[in-house]
Amino acid sequence: MAAHLDRLLILGLDGATWTVLDPMRARGVMPNLDALLKSAAHGILTSVDPPVTTAAWTSMSTGCTPARHGVFDHRYYDAAADRMKVNHHGRVRVPNIWKILSDAGRRCACLNVPGLFPPPRVDGVVVSGMDAPHLDAALQGSAAFAERLKAEVPDYTLRYFWKRAPQSLEEIRANAAYTVESFLGRAKGGLLADRMFPDWSALMVQFQNLDPFQHRAWRHLNVDGTGIEAPEWNAAAAEVMRGLDRAVGMLCEMASARGAGIMVVSDHGFGPCEGRIDVNRILLDAGVAQAAGLGRKLVRRGRQAVDRVRVWNAKRGDPTARSASFDQSVAGSFPFDWSRTLAFAPHQDTAAMVYVNSPARRGSTRHAAPLFTPREVDEARAAAHQALDEARHPETGRKLFPKIIATADAYGVDPAREGYPDLIALPDGPFWVRTKLAGVAPGDWVHEDPNLTGTHRPEGVVALAGAGLAPGRNLRARLIDAAPTVLSLLGLPVPPHMEGCPIGTYRPKPVERLDEAETQPIAGPHQPAFEFSEEEQAILEQRLMDLGYME
Repeated sequence: MAAHLDRLLILGLDGATWTVLDPMRARGVMPNLDALLKSAAHGILTSVDPPVTTAAWTSMSTGCTPARHGVFDHRYYDAAADRMKVNHHGRVRVPNIWKILSDAGRRCACLNVPGLFPPPRVDGVVVSGMDAPHLDAALQGSAAFAERLKAEVPDYTLRYFWKRAPQSLEEIRANAAYTVESFLGRAKGGLLADRMFPDWSALMVQFQNLDPFQHRAWRHLNVDGTGIEAPEWNAAAAEVMRGLDRAVGMLCEMASARGAGIMVVSDHGFGPCEGRIDVNRILLDAGVAQAAGLGRKLVRRGRQAVDRVRVWNAKRGDPTARSASFDQSVAGSFPFDWSRTLAFAPHQDTAAMVYVNSPARRGSTRHAAPLFTPREVDEARAAAHQALDEARHPETGRKLFPKIIATADAYGVDPAREGYPDLIALPDGPFWVRTKLAGVAPGDWVHEDPNLTGTHRPEGVVALAGAGLAPGRNLRARLIDAAPTVLSLLGLPVPPHMEGCPIGTYRPKPVERLDEAETQPIAGPHQPAFEFSEEEQAILEQRLMDLGYME
């Protein structure tokens, strides 16, 4: 890295891709970003596997892959409880840059980054992102900042507006206006952080609503072959990008006044979506999972009844509490014969997360599991791997899962001990994954989803201005390089637990297997003892469903 900086502004553009940014710059929609890039080194920033929001932003914040920091998805499978639960900052196994900066005596501010709830206590402020159940919770890291933000920036909210593909011109215009308001609220929050903590070393503002907008309105951006030529709709979609550019311009002006360098980073890229792949249907058709017979269906209904009683009891204590899919146990959520099912996928979006059905996975002897010996576990994992590897698109013949990661082999860990999936199956680029089986017939593996017009791609964006790097599209880096780059630019050493390296320096060979010590959590205050309440879980799972990450 050629330069050391006193200050660094970090702009987090969730899901940003050159596929959109370049045409918008060329159309004159994003003049502020265009001016920034003319003075910046920029290029492709490759995300992690899987390129899903919570896992990716945690990688950006920690400089580590999911295998090291422990977060693979928005949710995780709690085997002991036999339930899916929402991930949170307390489960991250390594410190993030905000804690490292604060411990080094550097003041910082970080607004809206996912994977930071509950917010860590730092010299400055951290405001949590989409994984906070509500704004008050997101602001709990600083009472003084919370009071002023609510008074001075009333349009700073955690609201999301793109719960489906827009059905009318009025709807896309209204959602666009709300989204622009949210972008400007984020920028104003950043300006408030600058006023309250004027001696900051690092200040980050993340713009989450770019991601759901692209999920629901990708085709109206009209930037690739799937685009829809509808001038009024295209103009409404472009207004979202114009609003983002206004927010970027506000923060860049502040950075210029402070003499700060600027980093732009996205957690992943984006592209068109052609539908969802039904992963559990593939496992059923291959005989890896087994459908429940009449007796097992009755057992499942019994489990569902127990789940309903548990929810009813919870609601007695809090009549306003909402239920969501997490209220059902995994055993009650899927119509499987658990005594014969070898592997199953309880959660998904940008990848299929597959677990072998061993007692270690099921968490309790009350659930029958057919696998006991290491050989049986290995054979079940191999059978699931083969089923997904052989799955082809019925029309194109393309592999539905061209990349399948066996975590035991790839990372050198015991997945059951770590709570990791046994397999992470990454779908062909234009597809997402679903686990729900309702109405899915044998052999019917791919379905269109009219409400999911865009989906994640691993190729995100990065830009560095004021870092001593030659301007131009000359960068190629990894998401895990972002945190080491921030520390290096600010003149701090890169901790040995980080797997990335500063952008612009010698690049080591790709991350390989971790030894056992490297997979264990690093003890410290970055891991608060924390669990979401039932109501908070319900709020967050409903949000994930609204955003298309769950069904």
